[in-house]
Amino acid sequence: MELVITVAVVAVLASLAYPSFNGIRKRAQKAKCIGNMRVIHSALDGYVLEKNTWPQMPEMAFNWEEEDYFKWWIDLLDDYGAGPDSWLCPADKVFEINPKGLKGHNSSYIPALFNNHQYTPFRWNQPWLVERGDFHGKGAHVMMQDGSIATSQSPWGER
Repeated sequence: MELVITVAVVAVLASLAYPSFNGIRKRAQKAKCIGNMRVIHSALDGYVLEKNTWPQMPEMAFNWEEEDYFKWWIDLLDDYGAGPDSWLCPADKVFEINPKGLKGHNSSYIPALFNNHQYTPFRWNQPWLVERGDFHGKGAHVMMQDGSIATSQSPWGER
């Protein structure tokens, strides 16, 4: 009898705790995603400081396939600390559905394109990086030039 009561109590406690584990997992994914965006920001900032210009894609890049486009960005910023793992948000479900996509060059984030003037990336409060989708339920994350992260639902509001 005591064993049955113990099992019942454990089952009730487990059923009460389970929903909180899902919330913890989502918050951890969001924190990892924001961390990834900050790593990419540091790499972009390092590139701009070293080269005095924003990365300039070759003209032919506008005809590239998506994988080639991301390969260019990943290869360019790898030396600045933004390796392939930094470009994937853990909450991006596309890569769970198609795990073979991880073998190529993919990204959960899209960098901005600016002209080659060294101050352009710092003008007009334009984002440097945007998530490809609403992976966290409150709009896509947007990374501004100062490294702050906002959501697309409130880009100049709460962060």
